[in-house]
Amino acid sequence: MSPLLNAILGPAITFLRQLPPLAYFSLLIIWFGIDETPKLLLLIIAAFPPVVVATVSGLNGISSDYINAARTLGCRKLSLISSILIPASLPEIFTGIRLGIGVANTSVVASETVNGIPGIGGIIRDAQRYNQTDVVLLGLFVLGFSGLILEFILERVQKVVTPWKGVV
Repeated sequence: MSPLLNAILGPAITFLRQLPPLAYFSLLIIWFGIDETPKLLLLIIAAFPPVVVATVSGLNGISSDYINAARTLGCRKLSLISSILIPASLPEIFTGIRLGIGVANTSVVASETVNGIPGIGGIIRDAQRYNQTDVVLLGLFVLGFSGLILEFILERVQKVVTPWKGVV
């Protein structure tokens, strides 16, 4: 809806999307210490680009006929956003959220294995050092199972929020 905003933020999002999250994790540790703050920021930074790209794709995929019809019927900008743009782009936004959660989860686990920060990735790394195959397999199982649970929850939320998706 804003070519100026797209021209300003588009290259920044593309730049951020091209960086592997582990590339700036060390910088986050230097700036924010070794507690939970760098991991939380890594989650946000890693998940942000896929969500933005999917949201923009969803907004660009809205037929101009819907927007023009709403404007013809007297729909103001705020109402246009809440009644037309957001509902029409929600399926794509959910796709971005699902992708973003996967990227964020992978990034945090990888950062734990590289930097030795406590967590499932750190447990797997330590078990690998001591040839504890059972602990490594358990860690992988926990990661996979937690991913399945997150995916299940997101699918259920998406079905409630976008009941029209897939209906012809």
